[in-house]
Formats: sequence, structure tokens, C-alpha cells
Amino acid sequence: MCVAVYLGLYQLRVIATVWDPLFGRGSELVLDSRVSQAIRRFTIVPDSILGAVAYGCELIFALIGSTERYRRHRWLVLLFGVNSAALAVAALALVALQAFVIHAGCFFCLASAGCSLTIAGLAIEEVRAAA
Repeated sequence: MCVAVYLGLYQLRVIATVWDPLFGRGSELVLDSRVSQAIRRFTIVPDSILGAVAYGCELIFALIGSTERYRRHRWLVLLFGVNSAALAVAALALVALQAFVIHAGCFFCLASAGCSLTIAGLAIEEVRAAA
């Protein structure tokens, strides 16, 4: 979530540049790309801010309830699973867009995608138990 907020600060022009240890200006190229601008025209909010909100929801869903929530609050586990799956699908799409459409890389975008895929993988067991 912090990574998404950091990238969102750039997209909102609160900060002037994004530090990228691997791709140099790649992060800025991705964050200012036509793809990112199209998402913003459709949603009004920068895509990284949408990601931060989704990560915030995921954090809340993950922390609410006890270790037995898959028995007592199945709806909560299913919401967590849907949110995690949506973030994983978005991560795969954004990685593909970087590689095949934008032709630039964003270190923090890739790190965020890795986190999304890891969390989704970890959520699968709990979602299966609740289903």
C-alpha cells in the first residue's frame, strides 16, 4: 500500500520524480503512459491511488476476525479472496502492459505486482477452507 501511495504522489504531482533503482526514468514513463492516462480518464483517480485503496481494503479484510474467521465469517474471507484475486489479475495485466505496450519498466510497480501475487497465493488456502 505504501508503494502505491508513493507512486500516487508522483501521479498527483505532489512529488516531482520517482526513484527507480533498475529502470531509471522507466517508472515515470509507465506512470505517465497513455495506458495510465486512459485509466485516469475512466476512473478520475490515478491508477496507483486505486491500487492503494485496494491494498487498504485487503489489509482491513486480512486483519478483521480471528484465526477461525473462515468458519464464522465466510463472507469476510470471500471478500478478502475476491479483493486479492482482483489485485493479482490487475498485477498481471499491468506487468504485461509494461512489457508489451508501454515498453518501459517500473521497479516499484513490479514489486507491488509481486506482493499482490504473493498475497493472492497465500489467500487461496483460507478461501478454500471458507468455501
